Amino acid sequence: MPIISKVKPFKTDKTEPAVLPDCIAQNQEYSARHLCDMRQALAEHLHGSAFCVVVTGSFGRHEASNQSDLDYFLIGREADRNLAPYREVGDILGAMVAKKPAVGGPFSAYVPAEELVNRIGLDGDTNSITTRRLLFLLECEWLYNEPAKRAFFDELIANYVTENVTRDSIARFLVNDVIRYYRTISVDFEIKTREGRAKAWAPRRLKLVFSRKMLYFGGIIAAAETAGFDYVGKRAKLSELLQLPPITRLQTVFGDKSLAALELYDHFLSRLNDPEIRQRLEKIDQNDRNHPELRKLLDDGKQFSRELINLLKHRYNPDHPIHEALLM
Repeated sequence: MPIISKVKPFKTDKTEPAVLPDCIAQNQEYSARHLCDMRQALAEHLHGSAFCVVVTGSFGRHEASNQSDLDYFLIGREADRNLAPYREVGDILGAMVAKKPAVGGPFSAYVPAEELVNRIGLDGDTNSITTRRLLFLLECEWLYNEPAKRAFFDELIANYVTENVTRDSIARFLVNDVIRYYRTISVDFEIKTREGRAKAWAPRRLKLVFSRKMLYFGGIIAAAETAGFDYVGKRAKLSELLQLPPITRLQTVFGDKSLAALELYDHFLSRLNDPEIRQRLEKIDQNDRNHPELRKLLDDGKQFSRELINLLKHRYNPDHPIHEALLM
């Protein structure tokens, strides 16, 4: 007799909210316009298919505003490192955004694909490598050479979902890495706070509560949606969902049930978009955690967590493997 899977694949809810909250809609439009301009500028000046240019951060999440910086890096094979046009890319992109990226910095570097795709876990997987890998996977857009970006992306997914993953399971290796990344940045933030090295403390705290949590949740639900598929289907489902910006991913999976969470997220984005509010927040340090403006946003962050938990419970029944994966 054929074995009948206990877990059936979910169908994503394609019914998205009719109207996005105002700030999210504005930021998505701003992001789309600037991503298009950057792609066109790079295409006009760069030649060759040995590398690609990608962007993470607020542009990668399609949440950028004129307050956003640009977190980009180049990806290619180690053997082609000397061919990478670092400064040319930096000059082109630096002329197109308010906050010019620092050439040679953590996000304006050449990242070997071998390091990005294959170095998962153990001593060689440093914080920098983990950060680039998870951001590439969870909040990344291409700026130059989309086919190469997709090839590296699918190669990475294949490393998370091997041929021996069962149909009833989820992409648990990915879940564990997403959890590890989120917990690592949380621990690092706490240590930097204690040592007085957390610059712009309040905005960074709020990003941990909102944008990093959205990133984390977006990875969790993508993995959860792989239940019931064989390894080929799991890879395809991950590729489908992880190519979407986190907000769109949330809408795609949960439909209009995601609106309450998105409204809270929208309020957070609108506060950081406002230069005057952002400047006030940047002056708040860890010794003034009860500042009224900050306290209101942190309370919203707690409600944002509750809304995400409700979405998880509503979509995935108690026997779904995502719950066990998150617990142990």
